[in-house]
Amino acid sequence: MRHYEPDSAHAVARVLSLAVLSDGAFDKSEIDWIARTKVLDRLGIRPATFDEVMQDFYEDVVVGTDYFDALNFRLSAETIDALLDEVVDPDCQSEMLSIMLDLTSADGHLSEGELDLLARAIDRWGRGGRWPIKLGRSHGQAAAGRACS
Repeated sequence: MRHYEPDSAHAVARVLSLAVLSDGAFDKSEIDWIARTKVLDRLGIRPATFDEVMQDFYEDVVVGTDYFDALNFRLSAETIDALLDEVVDPDCQSEMLSIMLDLTSADGHLSEGELDLLARAIDRWGRGGRWPIKLGRSHGQAAAGRACS
């Protein structure tokens, strides 16, 4: 699996990709939601960067048997945690959790994989006394090279 700098546009785009694929399938309603809500602009991620990261993530999952539980069609818990841990800024984590909640429910259904991802994100990002996580959205412009700023 590729490594990205913490809180970089690539790291945040990969967590977004993880949310899209967490139910085990590419869902057009979720991609439509991303476009309709302009979430990439809000996060400071160029569409070309998101497309590249989504493709790279899919390729990494397909070829990386260490990351993927094929019997259950899921990423391992350790892999999910490692990807979530690349988002370290508490404000970015809050923003991403809010986005992931909206994104995974865009098709009107939360699958077991989506619920597992949300629970892991809450567990990983809620440590260190940062609760309650604020679920409001910021509309500020992201700094160059970093997402969620």
